[in-house]
Amino acid sequence: MHNAQAVAVCPYCGRALCPDCIQSSSAPRMVCSGDCAQALSRGEQAVQTVLRQVAQGAKASAFYCYVCGGLSAAAGVVAWFMLPSPFLMLFTGGCALVLVASGVWYGRIAHRQPRSGLTPARSVSVNDADSRKAGLGIAGGKSLKTNPPVETGP
Repeated sequence: MHNAQAVAVCPYCGRALCPDCIQSSSAPRMVCSGDCAQALSRGEQAVQTVLRQVAQGAKASAFYCYVCGGLSAAAGVVAWFMLPSPFLMLFTGGCALVLVASGVWYGRIAHRQPRSGLTPARSVSVNDADSRKAGLGIAGGKSLKTNPPVETGP
């Protein structure tokens, strides 16, 4: 335990960090240990896997919408010649338009690039009098905690 002022909080375990406790100042996130850094890395990999799976699902949905839209459009054309029913022609034509529009929407979602990488963690400033009373805080008097100052260290 150090008796220094905290400058950051470990994003994995929530431990307050003084300048001496920070593992690597060049890392995108300030962590208290290698275990926390590995856990954050595993979490980021899991999020990237989920994002890839969502994109694959959106591509499959877009394909399904295009196929169904084409089939509905073909049914509308067939209804025009074989079953001259205005309701059936309007219904199948409307379904075709909605399905193709949905396919375009899903296709745009599938091709949207997710944000890669993490934004660097910002140090918490404790220059404000209200923030010093609260322990850790954000400049402007809005504090993260209302507890007394936290001792830091592994």
